[in-house]
Amino acid sequence: MSKIFNVRLPNPGFGEVTTEKFDQLVRSLEQVIFQLNSTYTPQITEDNQSELDWFTGAMGMANRGVLEDYGDFAYGAFQDFTDQTQTVINTAKAITWDTTAYSKHISVGSPTSRIVFAKAGKYYIHFTAQLSSASSNAKTFWFWPRINGSDISGSTMRITTHDNNEAKTVARAAIFEVDKGDYLEAMWAADSLDTSLEAYAAETFCPAVPSVTLMVQGIDYG
Repeated sequence: MSKIFNVRLPNPGFGEVTTEKFDQLVRSLEQVIFQLNSTYTPQITEDNQSELDWFTGAMGMANRGVLEDYGDFAYGAFQDFTDQTQTVINTAKAITWDTTAYSKHISVGSPTSRIVFAKAGKYYIHFTAQLSSASSNAKTFWFWPRINGSDISGSTMRITTHDNNEAKTVARAAIFEVDKGDYLEAMWAADSLDTSLEAYAAETFCPAVPSVTLMVQGIDYG
């Protein structure tokens, strides 16, 4: 723990609080704050461990024991900027990813539908898709996750579009537990070929629109 040096505090005796005494107190507090900001080195104690965990991404005693060092947590942000379509109705198809915005210990595998985890643990995952309809008939989309090729029970998201050129964005968040080397896939199906996951080019007033996005954040490891 750092120490505070050469800070002169006002006389604590009782009496009238003058403007001069108040100004002296303010200057003394400014010196204390300056020295703390300049020289303080945090020490891990029972009282501040949770704050350090929040900053570094470490959570829990078991997790701290398996991390190589503080801050070595896993994350990833993935997108695709192509249109993705179906060739057969009511058939599962894996969504692919062509852009990695950020990643650490998580990566796009081969084939590019696979999101591969280099660290075992629990992960918060947020998925979005930009749906597009090419006819006025009702069309239903289904989305669900797979880990290592196996569907996750009770995880499907279903949505129906009705209008020609209709566009909708769907989103789902969940927590998954994986082992080192496991891979995640986002699957989709539709009951019409007049459907797509649509990407849009940049406009003069806004950036491009990805057809799908996936954000992954490790929350516990081991």
